[in-house]
Amino acid sequence: MFLLRPDKPETEQDEAMFDASYKLFCERIIRQRLLVNNEVLRMGQLRQAFIDMVKANEGVDASNYRQDLLKKRLAQDFPQLAFHMPTKRNVCELVFAETLSKDALVDMLPDPSGTETTQSSELSQTDSDNETGRTKCQTTHEDTRTLYTAALFLKRLLSDTPGVSCPWPPTSENVNVTESQTVVPIGLYNLLSWIIGSTEEPTLDHYVNIDDDVHLKVLSVCQDIVYLASKGRKQTPKSLALGLTVRHLTGSSRIVSLLNRLGHCASWDTVLSLDTSLAQLTLVEVSHHS
Repeated sequence: MFLLRPDKPETEQDEAMFDASYKLFCERIIRQRLLVNNEVLRMGQLRQAFIDMVKANEGVDASNYRQDLLKKRLAQDFPQLAFHMPTKRNVCELVFAETLSKDALVDMLPDPSGTETTQSSELSQTDSDNETGRTKCQTTHEDTRTLYTAALFLKRLLSDTPGVSCPWPPTSENVNVTESQTVVPIGLYNLLSWIIGSTEEPTLDHYVNIDDDVHLKVLSVCQDIVYLASKGRKQTPKSLALGLTVRHLTGSSRIVSLLNRLGHCASWDTVLSLDTSLAQLTLVEVSHHS
């Protein structure tokens, strides 16, 4: 039985590889761009820059060099670096100087898509494209399933939404902003509020609180969706009030019909029927008072 000196662990061997290129990489990318220029870069970009530098300086293909090994070397040699993993799973880890202020960090953040361009030849656009392609392959199925599940959930909510349910004809008491909210599902309203970034409150127990001017716009879009989902069978305060208002202001059936085709208001026939019914209701009330 022979006694042999144990080889160095594989990780130590890998870490020591390409030492000359690593020193050049640290000088050009880490010190100059991260520590001096205070840039924010992704670990995927740094790995690709290191691979490109090894290829250019040593003529060796280092594409198998693992990202975690490069991160370990950088963390040991540059304790002033900060590594941040975003909450989004499809966004690569960010690397920047820990002295970078929060405001400066926000200004320097790369594009969320991971496809930002760069002036450095070491950080190639090809790497960004490849990284984006890998991300899409890894997350497309999950994202599709999540969105589809959410759509089915909202579809069920919309099917249970009654629309304007007061006796015909609805009056001003039934077609105001307050009543508009009653025909909009909480899930739909909150989802649109999250999508446009008006709130980050994760709840379906109540309508989220957003600014009043944004609230009116979200409520308007939600009513359009309720009207569209029912193929015009469920009226909303917006579909009736907007159609009636346009008829009174313009008297144009073409404008009302155009808005109807765009999903914003009821059809001309419905608006005409509402106007006639309101006029008859007014005559009845007048006769009763007299």
